[in-house]
Amino acid sequence: MGLPGDHEGQTAVRVFFVMGKDKTALIDSGLFAGYPSLQRGFEELGLDLKALDLLLLTHEHMDHVGNNGALKRASGCTILGHRARADRVADNMLNATTIVHAFPEGEGFDLGSEYLDWMGPEPGPIDAFLEDGSTIDLGGVVLEVIGLPGHSAAEIGFFEPNERVLIIADPLLPAFNPVLYLYEDPAEMRRTFDKLERLIRERGVELVLLAHDDPQTGEQTLALIDDCRRRVDKVEASILANIESHPGIGFAALRDKVCDDNGKVREWRALVSIDASLRAFEAQGRIRRDGNGWASA
Repeated sequence: MGLPGDHEGQTAVRVFFVMGKDKTALIDSGLFAGYPSLQRGFEELGLDLKALDLLLLTHEHMDHVGNNGALKRASGCTILGHRARADRVADNMLNATTIVHAFPEGEGFDLGSEYLDWMGPEPGPIDAFLEDGSTIDLGGVVLEVIGLPGHSAAEIGFFEPNERVLIIADPLLPAFNPVLYLYEDPAEMRRTFDKLERLIRERGVELVLLAHDDPQTGEQTLALIDDCRRRVDKVEASILANIESHPGIGFAALRDKVCDDNGKVREWRALVSIDASLRAFEAQGRIRRDGNGWASA
């Protein structure tokens, strides 16, 4: 179901109910502003909040864990997620500062409006860990956990083999997203694109449910994967081109030029992606540090 955010009631993120004979699970808790809609979703399904057995987290970002605490308090559900970012899930301030203020160039962005306000005041820590290859048996419905790092080191998805449905959050982002493609590791991101393509082809995935886009067929998702590859390639090509044409360019100026080249907002998420690519390019010997900036090697 879609949860509205602060965009005139429009869907900001989707969460997913999965019901078996024995247990009911919710994939992601969404953002805090969408909690009333989430409550209505339970009502429309004829469920009391206390009927929620499992809350399955795709990753730690604010729009996916914003109602963890409220759901835990209301239902007593067990919260499952990847261990890589469990510390951030358990601590809203840590979650916010480690990404919004990860770099000095991002410290001008307000932690409240950019991140903390998207989460309820009470976090909901992970109770038990999932990893690639884990399975979750709900009674007649078994979810396979798929590791999908790149956007986040903790990113996972869920595959239901009987109906051949894949549920993912942010490894594949829609082109209409106003911010630069967010990735923490470009090599991991590309490996995840390849992994998703193999999964769709080899397992005959029929339907893909995404957190920030409409449901897609397997074939439509293959096209989206190709588009995501191109967008990450375009980000990295812009980084290299601007370093070559502006020797010694600083981090903030590079962020602005790359965002402008890609028609995206100049904001903090872009710093995460650009830093990840800079570190990769430096390790490959393609660029070098030049004072407080960067130059071609």
